[in-house]
Amino acid sequence: MAELRARSTRLARGGLSSGGAAIEEDDRGIDPRLRSLDTALAEGILRGLGHLIAEDEQLGGRFVTLHGRRQINFGSCSYLGLETDLRLKNAACDAVARYGVQFASSRAYVSCPPYAELERLLAAMFETPLVVAQTTTLAHFAALPILIGREDAVVCDQLVHNSVQAVLPTLQAAGTFCRFVRHSRIDRLDEIVRALGERHRRVWYLADGVYSMHGDPAPLTALQDLLSGNERLHLYLDDSHGISWSGRQGRGTLLGGGPLPPRTVMVASLAKAFSAGGAVLALPDAETARLIRTCGSTMIFSGPLQPALIGAAIASARLHLSSELAGRQRKLMDRIHLFNALAEARGLPLGSPAATPIRFVKTGDNEETYQMAADLMNDGFYTNTAVFPAVSKRHGGLRVALTVHQTLDDVRGLIEAIARRI
Repeated sequence: MAELRARSTRLARGGLSSGGAAIEEDDRGIDPRLRSLDTALAEGILRGLGHLIAEDEQLGGRFVTLHGRRQINFGSCSYLGLETDLRLKNAACDAVARYGVQFASSRAYVSCPPYAELERLLAAMFETPLVVAQTTTLAHFAALPILIGREDAVVCDQLVHNSVQAVLPTLQAAGTFCRFVRHSRIDRLDEIVRALGERHRRVWYLADGVYSMHGDPAPLTALQDLLSGNERLHLYLDDSHGISWSGRQGRGTLLGGGPLPPRTVMVASLAKAFSAGGAVLALPDAETARLIRTCGSTMIFSGPLQPALIGAAIASARLHLSSELAGRQRKLMDRIHLFNALAEARGLPLGSPAATPIRFVKTGDNEETYQMAADLMNDGFYTNTAVFPAVSKRHGGLRVALTVHQTLDDVRGLIEAIARRI
């Protein structure tokens, strides 16, 4: 699966072949791997399960209308439901009224005025030097080539998000050795780090805080033990699916209630549960933050966050720093615990038993997964399909996203609908 993800990244970057093997193109000059990817995804689109457009005139979070029918939405990553919070809406509108719909300047020249307030609030929230980027993907492209040099080595978890893997060709072109390790296999990681540490200055492990398909968390305790036992090891963790709903002040699974661990960088999306836009890089020292802010390629050559998103992010950060956040976190956890308990009672095969808002119900191959999702839509439940190549062949499933918008009865109804068909 890691090879497939890496290949899809290369195809997106221009169809580079893997391992020097000759790849025959079809009569239209299209790489067969790209054709296979297109076939797998086009099937879901043709069955009305992908590339959908919501038909609602107004969205409230709990429901979404698809194919003329209202569905309970189990496909949103806005876990705390902040995207409909009136304070965030008003802040976005106010920012547009004051600064316009866009601020058309690279931050290397001039930043829109509210950036300063956003950075101040995020620094209070994460309590470490940081950089605000336009998206998580652009954050990776800004940070990783600055952090990692040609004398370093990179070890990627095989399921680390594609946006992280997309930077590997850039690192390899600069002379950095890169390889993969089986998912969350800390024993193998330990062996690899020790071997690479003998001939590389530093060894970087790139992983997710909460993995985006199965919803399983990184084994952080084991990773901290590994960091303590090997001074050459450094950790780069994408906690985009972990912040806001977990940790003090929504600091996520890595920071939790404490400081940034030594030799560690965290990046996280300010979309998803944070319900705004952009990304934040939490860094170990101010000089590293300055170098990324000043020299990161996408910090120089890409556009900024636009006023509406900055305004919403400021309102969200203020809420995160308030006592209100803990209540929203508890409300979400009620839904997570209920889902897991009912799934266990009904014998549903989950990808992970973890208490995270991404729940994965195993279904089988693409056909079985598409059929299950279509049947659930007929029952009024919208879920995401996780099929090849997002997951390995014949290991597809329903990707269920839990949010505070859903009621406890919504969760019960979904479990019952799935259990009737497993």
